[in-house]
Amino acid sequence: MSRLLWLTLLALGLGTKRHWHILFAIVLGATCGWLFGGPQSLPLQGVFEAVGQLFIRLIQMLVIPLVISSLVVGVTSIGDVRQLGRMGSRVFGWFMGFMLISALIGLGLGMVLNPGENLSLALQNSQSTLFALLQNASHAQVLHGEAAALTTGIPSLKELLLNMVPANPLQALVNMEMIPLVLFTLAFASALTAVGEAGRSLVAFFESVFTTTMKLTDWVFVLAVPGIFSLTFVAVAKAGPQIFQLLAPYALVMVSGLLLQAFVVFPLVLKLVANVNFLQLYKAISEAIMVAFGTASSSATLPVTIACCERRAGISNRIASFVLPTGASINKTGTTLFEVVAVLFLAQAFGIPITLGKGLLIVVFAILASIASPGVPGAGLITMSIVIHSMGKEFTPLFGGIALLWPIDRALDMLRTVVSVICSCTVATLVAAQEGELKRDVLAGHEQWEDVIKS
Repeated sequence: MSRLLWLTLLALGLGTKRHWHILFAIVLGATCGWLFGGPQSLPLQGVFEAVGQLFIRLIQMLVIPLVISSLVVGVTSIGDVRQLGRMGSRVFGWFMGFMLISALIGLGLGMVLNPGENLSLALQNSQSTLFALLQNASHAQVLHGEAAALTTGIPSLKELLLNMVPANPLQALVNMEMIPLVLFTLAFASALTAVGEAGRSLVAFFESVFTTTMKLTDWVFVLAVPGIFSLTFVAVAKAGPQIFQLLAPYALVMVSGLLLQAFVVFPLVLKLVANVNFLQLYKAISEAIMVAFGTASSSATLPVTIACCERRAGISNRIASFVLPTGASINKTGTTLFEVVAVLFLAQAFGIPITLGKGLLIVVFAILASIASPGVPGAGLITMSIVIHSMGKEFTPLFGGIALLWPIDRALDMLRTVVSVICSCTVATLVAAQEGELKRDVLAGHEQWEDVIKS
């Protein structure tokens, strides 16, 4: 134990960059969770879960003022409503394109590799090995309870689309309903742009809010190391080795799809469209990547994502302030892949045949549901329920299989959040390059970078 403490102090020593601190926290948290997990560590899990949730709450309290102020600043800085429409169409097009590619990758891998075909078709059968493994898990009852809760109050597709437009913007703000809030803020900021000088004092107010919120972000992220260590420890300790082995084929398909996007799709588009080396961009946003992995929340990662893109990736404030908050709200590239693969996996496990037509329908519903997904940990399971519900009565048995996915969802959620954050940064880079607002010397100037997460 003393050696572990010594290594921790060494890793957090003076002169070490903060992003290495976070990486060390992730590795140490995963190692400790694997070694000391299980039923005997439930009290310890409770303590670390409280620390981790405190860190997430501190970040979440920054999200609303940051999203509103950064969108207002970004939109008003464009200065022309026609330019705003052109840029908005470009940004939305890139996000929708990447989400469609993600969904098709998930459909292709899921239908070719069939990760659920060897699982028991009688998921609810008390004599099945699958049921026994779930019952022996330390948190089996919690899994079944949370899965049942997810199936209640599922909106229809019509309600899902209507809920994107806020009837009451203040209610959307209080409830942290990000898509309605973003839509209203974009409309409000566009109106501020249109009225010109009459709205200048209000624009100056939001500029002050944005600057102040970014300073508060620097203070909050001093707690990044203990917070991310705690979150990683709890995620690994809860899952346990049995569940990892049971869901290995499903996890393999998920991880393969995410890697294809991160190391094939994004790099290829970056090179062909913007002539940007993806390794330079990934290094520039490395701290955002690690925070995304630790928190499993694209919304919680937003403050450090904006800081990385502006201070290290050479993306102008005008582009970053517009693209990244929008991306945190509507771009769930990793979640889209998850929706498709998870529904296919459960359908195969329950013996429900999937034709190409049904698969494409799953793709459509997955894109719509993931757009409405909040950028918080575990949201993918909720929106997956919407996809299952939209597919009709034939897919109703799949609700019972949600409990099966819950144990390893946190670990996979970390990875898909990373992909979603990388996608948002990729779109910001592409738009900045197309608008002539990408400082390539800053992107390549690694030695001159300042710490994004400051002590």
